[in-house]
Amino acid sequence: MSHYLYIPEQISTSIYEISSPIFFSSELFCYGLDLSKTQQLHIDQQLDHPLKIAQARVERKNEYLCGRVLAQAVLNHHFCLDQPITSMHEPLPIWPTHVLGSISHSQSKLIVALSNNAIYLGIDIEHWVTSEFAQESAHLILTPSEFDLWKGKAAEFFDFARYVSLIFSVKESLYKAVYPTAKQYIDFLEASIVDINLKNQTLTLSFLPEIQQRYQLLEQYQGGWAIEQDHIMTWVFQIRNSS
Repeated sequence: MSHYLYIPEQISTSIYEISSPIFFSSELFCYGLDLSKTQQLHIDQQLDHPLKIAQARVERKNEYLCGRVLAQAVLNHHFCLDQPITSMHEPLPIWPTHVLGSISHSQSKLIVALSNNAIYLGIDIEHWVTSEFAQESAHLILTPSEFDLWKGKAAEFFDFARYVSLIFSVKESLYKAVYPTAKQYIDFLEASIVDINLKNQTLTLSFLPEIQQRYQLLEQYQGGWAIEQDHIMTWVFQIRNSS
């Protein structure tokens, strides 16, 4: 048995054809997929199941496999790279050298993003949290300065639940972006938004100094967001200087 998941070209093509491009930034190839459109493809019955999803329920198997298939299809389409990224044993995708990728899903929505010109890359998609969740969980997600940011600036643009959704999602994107370096889960309160442009929908994040030093992280990370009716998408991404 191969160490990598084999994906027949027909499945790859089918998934790519029902996905749609999302523009976040130049140099970033991002695609979205409505998982409800993939059910008739019965992907989980056609592909082997890596260790990570061997015991999962059917919906989880489908979202996992569709994410990996779509990422592989984007890799092939935009970079002409045909190498497999899904190990049968390792939990995380194994991206080719010089390519960074990120995959996220929420309910029936799935997004993938890849770049061959990134210093770091993480994306996330979240359905809007409820007001109740926001009130109960805000102290686990927002730093004191982020509460101040809400009161001083962001309240004109967001209700509180949407603001909490944004911070939650962009910190998820941040952790994905730094995971290749940190190899460690970092708490939500150990990173904070230090600058935000609510009109341009861009922001800058940084970690607490001791976290930054411990994991050899950068001083700042750039991010942004896009709003849809029922969900928010965020990314933390920076291109390499071409010079």
